[in-house]
Amino acid sequence: MRLQYGRYQGRTAETLLLRAPDYALWVLRHQPDGRLAHHFRDLMAAFDARPLERACQACGRRATRAAALPDRSELYFFCDGCALYPDAAPLGAAQDLRTLADLADHVERTARRRAIPRLRALVRRMGQAKGLPRRITEPAAEAFFAGETA
Repeated sequence: MRLQYGRYQGRTAETLLLRAPDYALWVLRHQPDGRLAHHFRDLMAAFDARPLERACQACGRRATRAAALPDRSELYFFCDGCALYPDAAPLGAAQDLRTLADLADHVERTARRRAIPRLRALVRRMGQAKGLPRRITEPAAEAFFAGETA
């Protein structure tokens, strides 16, 4: 779906969700019944359904979730059998990031500054861990949501 109006006129919803997830979340909050919001919901479900292609940083098996520290844009990947922080997680650390909504909640709870760039970086890194190429072009975004691998 290509946007017909506004700041992102001419861009596809697929590209926007990967490059500007903050806009997609804004649309979902302010126009929840709109056609674009429904399309973003479908794209988010497709994003969430893609498995991680990274190895667990603790044991080497396939990762199933990610962890992040407050005010950081890095993600750490691990499987359900391993814990990134076996004793106790640092204050504000998120250990169970599986969906785009999880990433947005983590940023909302922990970002003291630069929340939008942090959310964009985390979504990009999670997408790359799910097979998204480093360079997000329209064809690459469409292929990603169609379930194709890079």
